[in-house]
Amino acid sequence: MTFRAVIVDDEKPARDRLRRLLGEHADFDLVGEAADAASAAALIDRERPDVAFLDVQMPEGDGFEVLRRIRHRPRVIFTTAYDRYAVPAFEVNSLDYLLKPFSRERFAAAIERARTALASGTAPAPAEILRLLEEIKAGIAAPGAPTRPDLSAPPRVAPSGAAPVGAPRRIPVRRAAKIVLLDPDEILWFEAEETVVFARTADARLLVERTLNELEEMLGAAFFRAHRSCLVNVSRIAEILPGEGGGRIVMKDPQKTVLPLSRRQARLLRDIIPW
Repeated sequence: MTFRAVIVDDEKPARDRLRRLLGEHADFDLVGEAADAASAAALIDRERPDVAFLDVQMPEGDGFEVLRRIRHRPRVIFTTAYDRYAVPAFEVNSLDYLLKPFSRERFAAAIERARTALASGTAPAPAEILRLLEEIKAGIAAPGAPTRPDLSAPPRVAPSGAAPVGAPRRIPVRRAAKIVLLDPDEILWFEAEETVVFARTADARLLVERTLNELEEMLGAAFFRAHRSCLVNVSRIAEILPGEGGGRIVMKDPQKTVLPLSRRQARLLRDIIPW
């Protein structure tokens, strides 16, 4: 038996990763992707998928707005960086709630839950939902999954440009088969390369299973989005080189790496570091 699936997420790296993970399950056929609420509703009603991997926050409405708009009702697995929507998600009969960054094993468990529900026509039992909610509340994605910071509320900015109050103390990154937890101060910048994001430290380049948008929201004023492809630690900026199209930023690493600064972001950076 083959099941039809769609992916809805406004971040291309997130969609790409879901597509790769879904490709490991031959009985699930990806029939479409969408990046905003309106396109998602149209896609679901047109393709009539069996299951939808649905982000919560996106342009033109959230994931719950998508569910209010559609006529066709697929089984839903929410995929989001925020745990605070878990209870509403299960109130609309979702099968699962994947907290980013989720592991391959956690994704496979959600797929198995979908497989069972689609084959039997049943919903998760109340006891199973309560177990999932307890795991989400405890910040547990699955055995062996990365430790998660508390994302239940957006960070508040502390005075004098300090790290935001409530910001995550450490960022999980991958080093070979290990999950390493970095203090934000250790990270010089984050960079996106096609569909993946890396954290740059003084001596390493490490994979981060989050999008730049998620990291930007998590880290608040301590990091600045210099360009769509990079998020820099403000305290590690050595020089600003204004120029046509915005300019460049020189970082405080041994190589004095030069990163792009877009025109729009250059204007915003002047509010933080006047020049």
